[in-house]
Amino acid sequence: MKKKTLLMLAACAAAPLMGQDARQIADSLTIPQIEAGARQLPMPHAPGATIQLLGADYEQIIDSKGKIAPVLADTPVNVSFKVTKDGKEAVSKDYEIMLKAPAADQGNPKPRVIPEILQWKGGQGAYKPGDTVTIACSDKKLAETFVADLADILGCKVKIVAPGQKADISFGTTKESNIGEEGYTLDVTPKGVTIAAATPTGQYWGTRTLLQMLRQNNGSIPCGTAVDFPRYQVRGFMLDVARTPYPLSYIKDVIRTMSWYKMNDLHLVINNNYIFHEQYVDKGRDPFKESYTAFRLESDMKGPDGTPLTAKDLFYTKKEFVDLINYAKSRGVNIVPEFDTPGHALSFTRLRPDLIYKGPMNHDKRRCEMLDAANPETIKLVSQVFDEYLLKDPKFGRPVFEGCDVIHVGADEFYGDKEDYRHFADAVLKHALKRGHTPRIWGSLSTKPGKTPVVSKGVQMNLWNTGWMKAQEAVDLGYDVINTNDGALYVVPYAGYYRMDKNHKGLYNNWIPNRIGNETLPSGHPQLIGASFAIWNDETDIKHSGYAPYDIWGIVSDSMDILGQKMWGKAKAPDTFEQHRELVAAIGDAPRTNPLHKWKDAKPFTVTPGKLPQQLNQPALGPNYHLTMEVELAAAPEGKEQVLLSAPEGELLAVMKDGTIGFRRDDTLEFSFGTKLPVGKKVKIELIGEPENTRLLIDGKSEGTMTLKSFRNPDENFGPRTKGVRSTFVLPLQTLAPSFNGKVFSFNVNPS
Repeated sequence: MKKKTLLMLAACAAAPLMGQDARQIADSLTIPQIEAGARQLPMPHAPGATIQLLGADYEQIIDSKGKIAPVLADTPVNVSFKVTKDGKEAVSKDYEIMLKAPAADQGNPKPRVIPEILQWKGGQGAYKPGDTVTIACSDKKLAETFVADLADILGCKVKIVAPGQKADISFGTTKESNIGEEGYTLDVTPKGVTIAAATPTGQYWGTRTLLQMLRQNNGSIPCGTAVDFPRYQVRGFMLDVARTPYPLSYIKDVIRTMSWYKMNDLHLVINNNYIFHEQYVDKGRDPFKESYTAFRLESDMKGPDGTPLTAKDLFYTKKEFVDLINYAKSRGVNIVPEFDTPGHALSFTRLRPDLIYKGPMNHDKRRCEMLDAANPETIKLVSQVFDEYLLKDPKFGRPVFEGCDVIHVGADEFYGDKEDYRHFADAVLKHALKRGHTPRIWGSLSTKPGKTPVVSKGVQMNLWNTGWMKAQEAVDLGYDVINTNDGALYVVPYAGYYRMDKNHKGLYNNWIPNRIGNETLPSGHPQLIGASFAIWNDETDIKHSGYAPYDIWGIVSDSMDILGQKMWGKAKAPDTFEQHRELVAAIGDAPRTNPLHKWKDAKPFTVTPGKLPQQLNQPALGPNYHLTMEVELAAAPEGKEQVLLSAPEGELLAVMKDGTIGFRRDDTLEFSFGTKLPVGKKVKIELIGEPENTRLLIDGKSEGTMTLKSFRNPDENFGPRTKGVRSTFVLPLQTLAPSFNGKVFSFNVNPS
């Protein structure tokens, strides 16, 4: 009787389990206990179901077959599974497992860097290099970059010795397959430091960790061993350089800062346009002729009427872009250039007005920017533009985009027919694949369902809006996906929407890379390759207030430290947000980076003017500052500019073409103070530079009305903007009076 009762109880207990479907099983798996030193992941079981490992967020530790690599320290890993039962499949949630390392004696605590080191085994004591630091490195580019960065951090002499010789810091290669292409090991002993990796990129990431340690410890390094590698392959930032000009010097600051936090994917939107064309149409004006648009690369393409594709204000030459790609590559950052078509393509439709979309569409007032997507001539045009950079350029003996493994084909917010869109998307993706590049595209197929197939194999997709593309649908279609969700990761500077930058604490505390809108994929899903945040400059053209790249640096840098931690580091951040920000301050800006143009020595700078022009050779000075000069303008011929101060960062113009005093920045934007210097009279000029506001005083009196000359304002009858102008000006201090017709009697700059 007793035995029968026990069997009945067992049957009752098993009945619910046997009755579960694939979804219920996936949500209630029990992971067998994992012993320290285990080399294979034990799989969960469920009656009547097949369970397969889907993936791990650290695939370097647990591979696709469940093989476990040795760990140096206790390490949490998220795993997920695919459950099949009764012909139906379900993907599980994340299950966190803790992989235990062998017990070790207590040594130095893990150094605090951003992003956090994954595994650390502390040693005893510290290593402190002497006044001259020796480096043994076989990679010339890596050595040159590291030497300059180390000298900037320590202020010491650095000497390169041959590989194999005794050195303070040695670089080596490792055959450890589990750390991947970006992983590295860092070994610090009382005798010196060794950084080892499978690739130069991994070695470079090791230098970022080492430099952050040195900056916090007065040039000493705690002994111990680190094993570190990223959680996600793509750790990205997208910058819209099309609708607001950005000088290359600023982009290089972006690259250095990205690499400081081990971010590795810089997506540059090369072409785009003002999108609110209805504001022109509603006032009886033609946006096709007037809306702002830019294609930022030098191009040979011209329309039948001679209209050039290249922007007229600021553009990057092909040589400059080749150099930028190489510059980024040597710092672990991949450049992803985007040509956005068939929507946002006003630069292309002005080139070929005959290719404006003619079919029915939403937002008809925005038709001017829509290419005729399914027209073979349109696909031919877009392919020709891509080929200018994807095929060998005779000037360089290589393609301009060589080194850009990924190129972006755009394809967002097309308001025409869904089949036309699908035909176009398939064609441009296949063209990129044919040229040997991995194409990336903005997800749009949930809004554009249809019969026309769109290639997915080998294609990456930005999941930017759940209305346009759902995450699970994208994965099911076979795309590798990147979380770029607009609600969480977009910034439109100075707009009333998309302001991720106002929620940095919430981002740090709550955001996870595998949550895309209202969908959550397993963090280790093999098709979730990373995430990226984005800065879109919607506030251009008649909405542009004059803000400078300088003004949004805080948005850029204060987002990178958070997202670098979230995408490289473990699922759970090691510090509170407040502690994290204290660490950001402690490690400081990336070496050789001064995006806000601060002077280390804040003392006033005074010169006695001599023969003009005169070389000042001072670094440019960002706000806050107070410039005082005494000058006398001898003559001001109509229509001829006269430059009072110049440097790569910009020019202070004593006389603009309209005769007024003003300035031009390195982003090409021009501002006028709306007043003229008197001719033949000695006057005292004062320029007071503040963030978003530059003021002019003449003989102690505030003069003129600040005017943004580069963009128009519809509220002022489409004339130059005079209200709400953001007029930040980085003071150029390389040359005094390079083209000034007059005398300069005194010159003083006071950083305030």
